[in-house]
Amino acid sequence: MGAAAGCCAGRQLDTGTARYSRLNDFRMEHIMLGGAEHTGKGGQATGLPRWRQQVQYAVGHTLNDFYSLQPEVRRETPVQFLLEHRWPQKAGAFPSLMHFWEVKQAVADELTRIAAGNHTGEIPVMLYEQWHVPVPELEIELAMIFQLAWNSGTAGRSLNIQKFMVNGNDEVITGFLHMANVFCHKAYGLPAETIGVYSLLDGRRHIFDGAGIPLQESLDYVRLLSVFLEPEEHAEGCVRYGSRRSERDEPMLRGYGLM
Repeated sequence: MGAAAGCCAGRQLDTGTARYSRLNDFRMEHIMLGGAEHTGKGGQATGLPRWRQQVQYAVGHTLNDFYSLQPEVRRETPVQFLLEHRWPQKAGAFPSLMHFWEVKQAVADELTRIAAGNHTGEIPVMLYEQWHVPVPELEIELAMIFQLAWNSGTAGRSLNIQKFMVNGNDEVITGFLHMANVFCHKAYGLPAETIGVYSLLDGRRHIFDGAGIPLQESLDYVRLLSVFLEPEEHAEGCVRYGSRRSERDEPMLRGYGLM
């Protein structure tokens, strides 16, 4: 696999280094969800009902807790035990108490099924980190939050990428697929081995072959997304590919990286 990618943080710009506007994947998800769903009672700026935000927060922390463990410890740690510690303590944001318990059971069951056979002997190379890569032909810097990514053992491929959503959303899945494809090509010069999206409440799994997604198609898609860039969002200037910037603070885990 190629070197880690990202934007150099905290360095002075070289003379002549381009400054690119930053395209954040979580902002694109915000826009897609806001246009596709009604916020309803208790909805926040994400376009999601409050209970969904609480569930995504609990799931994000649970996955981070679980995959921060060494493989031999993960095998002895029930993921539902970790979920119990992260789950909302009150059901006030849910439509009913019954719904609260039904969602909790469905999420726990699906996480247990996933964890049982998901890279059980490996350590993820990305775990709830935001990575940055320049895309010169689009004059943007692409910033993505990767929940889970694993090294590929297949020649000519870079990563196995995994995204976990409380509920599937076709627009978000399509957007993530194309942004991840551009990221892998620009960061590693290679397509992903697989890009997997898991919808926890309905148990659906979408597994895409990274080599089956034309790069030009993904570039065209990301170019369309870039019209939503805010003028004040500028990168610090990427001195070289291959330097990694990792962000794993509390706001990141609470953000839009999991829908």
